[in-house]
Amino acid sequence: MNKQKLKREARAWVEEDIISDEQYDKIIERYSKSGPNSIILLFAILLMALGFLTFIMSDWAREPHLSRIIILASVTIVLYVLGDIRYRKSADLIAISFTVLGYIAFGAGMLLAIDIYNIQVTFAWPFIIWAIVGLGVYFMYEHKLLFSAAIAVTTIGQLYNASINSAFSWILLLLLLFGFGHFVYHHRNYLFSYLFSVSFVVQLLTLVFVASQQYYWLILYFLILYFAGDLIPEQVYRKPFKRISLIGIFIFGMYQTFILQDDFYMKDVTLQWSFIASWFVLFGATIVKKIIDKRSNQLIDLVLFLPIVFIPFSYSMSLIVLFIFALGWLFVGYKEDNSEYVLLGTISFLVSVFTVYIQFAWDAMNKSLFFLIGGILLFLISFLIEKQRRTIIDKQKGGE
Repeated sequence: MNKQKLKREARAWVEEDIISDEQYDKIIERYSKSGPNSIILLFAILLMALGFLTFIMSDWAREPHLSRIIILASVTIVLYVLGDIRYRKSADLIAISFTVLGYIAFGAGMLLAIDIYNIQVTFAWPFIIWAIVGLGVYFMYEHKLLFSAAIAVTTIGQLYNASINSAFSWILLLLLLFGFGHFVYHHRNYLFSYLFSVSFVVQLLTLVFVASQQYYWLILYFLILYFAGDLIPEQVYRKPFKRISLIGIFIFGMYQTFILQDDFYMKDVTLQWSFIASWFVLFGATIVKKIIDKRSNQLIDLVLFLPIVFIPFSYSMSLIVLFIFALGWLFVGYKEDNSEYVLLGTISFLVSVFTVYIQFAWDAMNKSLFFLIGGILLFLISFLIEKQRRTIIDKQKGGE
């Protein structure tokens, strides 16, 4: 039985309550391990994709002649046909590789046609078409490589539209939420959940800057993703949503420690009551949800989502918040003897210390000494993380 048939059969077993979702994931993972040949094929796809994209940027390809379009269109059709023929015989990575390359060649050909004939792109319509085609191709073949390529096109399209047209495409965001979100929800795949979360964060980060929103709106957007992770009980959604949200809001907190020092920048920051109202409702709902689910220890996370820009001594508080988060998880981790929590707290604490070091040492210290001490700190962080990793492994072996 090939992997696609196995997925369909296993999904039917889940629906008939023969196996659980966790058992489904383990079965698929067992028969989906990548070998050396898979890595070679992935590199081959990457190199050929770069070849297509480099081709459309070459002087020869950009000369206005129909033959260039015909060449890429022919390559696209040939790759799709080869992929489909191979897929019907054996749904392996080689078949999917042809299909992915055909999908990339399709987009490259469309971009080349736009460039050759000087078509004005006033909004992200080429990437909208490209993303929709990607969803259709994934619907036909259901392979994670196709999903990854399509969601990458959607995310890059949003960034391209922001940089070229200084605009935000709501259609691309809706495609992410309802198109890709549909497959994320129904296919229960960790990779899909992580890719969806990253694309969601990148797109809303683009929205803040393109729409000239106050920077603190990012707090609300990260909180939306975090709350979505709390609402969905399955770990395949909960972990990726919450992890990406926490990584994003922690980096945001580090960024905030720098901008809150800039009086010139802060003069343009104004209070918007629509943000306060939305944040208050969502923040309160998150607290209630955690109390109901008896996960009160995770209230530590919410300290990162506080809009401290509106309170006195906000610069000092921005640093304190990072340390509260780190020390809170260290305390909970040691109290509950949870190595994962201890590791989270340790990494957060060291990164917080490094943030403070950069702020106070950059202007006061000789630059060569700054980099030297910074390197020593990174070695120390690496050593402590490795030590913590070994501790976790030893505890796991002891439990067995």
